[in-house]
Amino acid sequence: MKKNFFIFYTIFLMLTIFSCKKQETITITQSDNKKNQTHKWFYLTQTGFENIDYPSNVPLVIKKPWTESLRISSIGQTSSVEKGFDENGKFEQEQVFALVNRLGIIQFSGSEKKLFTDNFLFKSNTADKIVFMNSKPVFSLYKNSFFNDLLKLQTLDALDNEYLFSNDKSIEEKNISVLAQFDTKSNAFFPIINTESLKLNSTSQVSDFFWDGEYWFYCIKNSTNEKTQFDYLKWKPNSSLLQILPNAISLDQENNLDKESKIALEKSSESEFRKQKAILDFSEAPERVQKLLSTLPKDFLFLLECKMAGGASSKMYQNFSDNSVKKNQKVAEGKACISDSWVASLFQDGTMFFAGSLFGKHILNNFNSVAMRLPKLPANFIYTDFGISGTTLYAAWEEVSFYETGRVGFLEVDLEKVLY
Repeated sequence: MKKNFFIFYTIFLMLTIFSCKKQETITITQSDNKKNQTHKWFYLTQTGFENIDYPSNVPLVIKKPWTESLRISSIGQTSSVEKGFDENGKFEQEQVFALVNRLGIIQFSGSEKKLFTDNFLFKSNTADKIVFMNSKPVFSLYKNSFFNDLLKLQTLDALDNEYLFSNDKSIEEKNISVLAQFDTKSNAFFPIINTESLKLNSTSQVSDFFWDGEYWFYCIKNSTNEKTQFDYLKWKPNSSLLQILPNAISLDQENNLDKESKIALEKSSESEFRKQKAILDFSEAPERVQKLLSTLPKDFLFLLECKMAGGASSKMYQNFSDNSVKKNQKVAEGKACISDSWVASLFQDGTMFFAGSLFGKHILNNFNSVAMRLPKLPANFIYTDFGISGTTLYAAWEEVSFYETGRVGFLEVDLEKVLY
């Protein structure tokens, strides 16, 4: 879904949202005493991530369209139940995976952070929407035909329609990977499905997608000199597809050559695709999320993307009707995540709600919501996504300007110190 970059301020919210139930409001601050430090800032570079004292002090970068820029495009995570038991018979803590466009994946395990890259997959493809299939993190890859070609043309300093729509593109451009897995045992990336598997021609691009746990739904944009049209298809993995979700780096010859037989490909329709991508009323959101945000004023307008730990594609919910939004009225945007022992949400200004218990800790506030305010970001910066591994929160942030992204990074918060 195309991002909207509304900047909103809800400091007043914390003064009005709480009912007579026991509630807590926590502002996360950094003490001068390093032993009591609750959070750390990191920013992304072309080769990894570095510490910084505050996002405004990150070196300036050239802003790029969000599909082409270095940024955390999506965060997914396992639940402790899905991780299973460790060698001592205890549940393993959740793993958080931050998908970094044009770079790779950062794996968070508690306070440990590791970056894994793949120049071939990430160099010229947009990586987005990390989900889980067969308990493995997978993500979609595509090329934005407008921004991608525009940047190339700017580099060439010329506009050449023959270049834009030529059928003589390289093999790499014709056989674009559209789905890949990050294998957590080998710490390597493996393409699963490409444009050839989906029977796409050289002028077609996957412009949007949705995974409902059974089917992958794709919207295909086909651009030529004469016209642009959209087609829709869906596919589901045959049982044999799991054979190409490897536990080792090497793939056998059959798996490399027989990818078409791994999927059942069908035609879909615009109406079927729109149904999957529909934005639903907040009254239809999962009960745990509704309870989490139940103390918000009824007239507070927000758009919330809700994901399940270890689950399929997220669903969108809105707390307003399309006709009720007045001109220039701000709509708050945020993300929510449901795990086995907790549920949490994070809005772009850093307002966060949490209910439940962290890994290995007791239940907080009798299951009622705890509100937090993450450190305030500089002007034109927003929080975009989050994950929790063990007792550590990771929140992605970025500098935004309409459709472009500038400086990017993430915030690490020790929730054990903050909440317990």
